[in-house]
Amino acid sequence: MDKLKQRLTRLPIKKALLHLILIGTIAAALVVLVYLLIWHVVMMPIATALAKRWFIGGMSLYFGGAIIGSFAMLYAVMNVTARLFYRVKLGPPLDQLQYGVTHIQAQDLDFTLQPTSDDELGQLVAAFEEMRQALRKALETAWQLADDQKQVNAAFAHDLRTPLTVLQGNLELLTFNEEGQPPDQHLLDEMQRQLDRMNNFIKTMSHVTSIQNIRLDHHAIAETQLEQQLRSEADKLPTTKTIDWQVDSTRSTENKLSVSPDAILEVFDNQINNALRFAKAKVGVHLTFTDQQITLQVCNDGQPLTATEQRKVKLPYFSNDKAAHHLGVGMYICNQLCAAHRGHFKIKNREHATGVCTTAFFGYLDGSTKG
Repeated sequence: MDKLKQRLTRLPIKKALLHLILIGTIAAALVVLVYLLIWHVVMMPIATALAKRWFIGGMSLYFGGAIIGSFAMLYAVMNVTARLFYRVKLGPPLDQLQYGVTHIQAQDLDFTLQPTSDDELGQLVAAFEEMRQALRKALETAWQLADDQKQVNAAFAHDLRTPLTVLQGNLELLTFNEEGQPPDQHLLDEMQRQLDRMNNFIKTMSHVTSIQNIRLDHHAIAETQLEQQLRSEADKLPTTKTIDWQVDSTRSTENKLSVSPDAILEVFDNQINNALRFAKAKVGVHLTFTDQQITLQVCNDGQPLTATEQRKVKLPYFSNDKAAHHLGVGMYICNQLCAAHRGHFKIKNREHATGVCTTAFFGYLDGSTKG
């Protein structure tokens, strides 16, 4: 029986059903035949004796019992066959699906479905499990985006309090001016500076929101062309600090790269600006092309990050100074863009020197095309 169950488990549903129908039919025929033989041996003398007194009654008892008993045996065998088919082929996958549906209805995705066979229902269970994993990943992403947006909102709401307070104080001072007296130009300049600061906050917040829902447009670009765009971006920055470049390529083909230059440039812009901001004298840029990805590392020779800063640096609300320069916003944007570009982003202290390195990994979006 165990061998039969194992064999049926491996078969597709249609073939398994045909096998069981054949086996059930043969078994039913044998059972009915044995029943008829036993019935004949047991009931023939009784029916014969009864027929001598009442012919119709004797024949009815003999043939009626044979027919009714045969149908009863046939029903019993087919019932056993159907139960076996359900228990082996239908029961386990249906139980798995019902288990999954129950958990999803309870908004619980912390479960796993294991297909018990490779037949059609087994494939359905596997597809259900893939759907569960995709749904869980989508919900986790949505929850993370919602949490990030909440943190961003809290950070900027906190930072807006300062310019609003300054504006309110300056406005109150202006109300004390005597009639006909020109307003204090210093107060007006300060109010304009605070308004500009608020506008920058709003632009940054809008940009963070757009990054969270970004869909990258990619096209083919040569290594040298991308390198030139990155160098040009760095050359535009007003700085007296040294920027050293190192470019390596281990690609086995000269095909163009299928990437999003805009995303890479924006990540690099955040990397190089933060590096120049914290560097003492020098910034190093290391660009690497491989068959799997592009690696863009930017290091500075400034102060290393503390343990707390390393832990929080990619949070959107993180700021390590009192001037509301949100280092976390730039690193958060880098992290989001790298993830959208099939890569990731990391930041850590330099191992054998003083300073911090940010490293962006960009996967290729659609293979590569011939140049």
